[in-house]
Amino acid sequence: MRTTLSVTALGLAAVLLSGCGGDGDGDEKGGGETPSLAATAQESQQVAEPAGSKGLAGTWKPINKSPIAELTITGNTVRTTGRLACPGTITGAGTPKPVLTLKCATENADRKRGTLKLKPDGSALVVTWDGPSYGGVIDSLKRAG
Repeated sequence: MRTTLSVTALGLAAVLLSGCGGDGDGDEKGGGETPSLAATAQESQQVAEPAGSKGLAGTWKPINKSPIAELTITGNTVRTTGRLACPGTITGAGTPKPVLTLKCATENADRKRGTLKLKPDGSALVVTWDGPSYGGVIDSLKRAG
């Protein structure tokens, strides 16, 4: 009886193990495949700059109280005007979370480095500035003209 039980247990284990996955050639049906890295990267770019939007490039005006009068983005370079007038750069412009870094002569502790989030239709931009653990300053901007 012990031998029969052991053989049955081994057989059940073999069936369970062999039933998972496949040979990896992707011909099975069932939809349990993991998307390729290329497809995932392509989808990420589509999220960052939707079709029909102007992307990050352009001039932006804050809709909240801010020392920035205008934020102009050209490629990976940035220029602000107003009480906080200085140049800056953007890294990761084609990713879902591009980062803006200002290089001001007189640093503003609240607005040195921030993450950008573009509204899907490209009409609004939010800058979430790095800050304390509970969060930093947020600037909401609309396209100028």
